[in-house]
Amino acid sequence: MATFQKIGYATPFGRNVFLRSTQGIGVISRTLAASTVPAQVIDGWANQKIVQPGTVLATITSGPDAGKVGPFQAAGTDEIQVITPSGTWSGGTYTLTLLNATTAAIAYNATPAAVQTAVRAAVAALTATDAATLLNKTIGDSLLVTGSALSAGALTITYDGEVGVDVATATINVGSVTGTTPTAAVTTSTVGVAGATDGRGVLANIVGICNTFLPYQTMDRDVEVAVIYDCVAVQASCIELNAAGIAIALTDTTAAQLVAKKNLDITFVI
Repeated sequence: MATFQKIGYATPFGRNVFLRSTQGIGVISRTLAASTVPAQVIDGWANQKIVQPGTVLATITSGPDAGKVGPFQAAGTDEIQVITPSGTWSGGTYTLTLLNATTAAIAYNATPAAVQTAVRAAVAALTATDAATLLNKTIGDSLLVTGSALSAGALTITYDGEVGVDVATATINVGSVTGTTPTAAVTTSTVGVAGATDGRGVLANIVGICNTFLPYQTMDRDVEVAVIYDCVAVQASCIELNAAGIAIALTDTTAAQLVAKKNLDITFVI
C-alpha cells in the first residue's frame, strides 16, 4: 500500500496551472509508467510521488515499460576525472585504482592509450558477480583515457558509456616513480549523473504535455493520463526533469522541440 499522507502537510502542492486557455485543446490518452516518476520527501514523508499538469511527457523506448510514457528527463552526464602530475617524472612505474580494481604497473611515460588498456584490463579481471561489480565492469568496458603521458602532462579519465553514475574518485600510487619529487593528484571535473536511459531523454520521443494531476496514484500503479498535443501554454509553468530527476521549468531547447514537432501543435507564451 502507498504511504501517501493526505493530512498534516505544511507544504502546498495544488494543481499546477499551465494552459493559457482551456479552449480548443487536443488531448490523447496514454499510459504513464509509475516507475518513471521520481520520489520526493514532503514534510518529512519519504517516497511521495506527484505528477503535475504541465509535465512534458516522452515515450519510453526500452526496458519493461517500453511503449508507455514518462516525464521527459535529460540524458545523463558521464563522470570525468583528471590526474595532474607534479614534480619531474623520469622513470619507474605507477598504478591506478578505480572502479574497485587496481592496475598492473604502468610505465611512468605510458601513453593514454596504454593507460586505458591497463585500466580496462584491471576492471575486466574483477571476479565477483554482485551488482556493484557488474556495474563497474560495464563502466570499465567503455572507459576512455585521453590527454598525455603523466611524465609530460595531465591524463583525463572519462567514465563513458550507457551508465552515467557518480563513481568514487580514482587513486594513484606513484611510489615506484623516480625523478624529482614526483606526485600526482586526482580531481573530479564533472560528476556523473545517470539521467534517463530508457528513451525519455531523447527530444524526438516527446509526445506532449500531461494534463492530469496525480498527487499520489503513481505510488501504486501505472495510470492513464491525458496528454495534450494541441494548446497554447505558458512555458515557465511547464515542467521537465533534469538529469538528477529534479523538476525544473521547461527549457528553451525542449520548448522548441515541442513547437517544431510535426505531430504537435503547441504554442508557448510568456
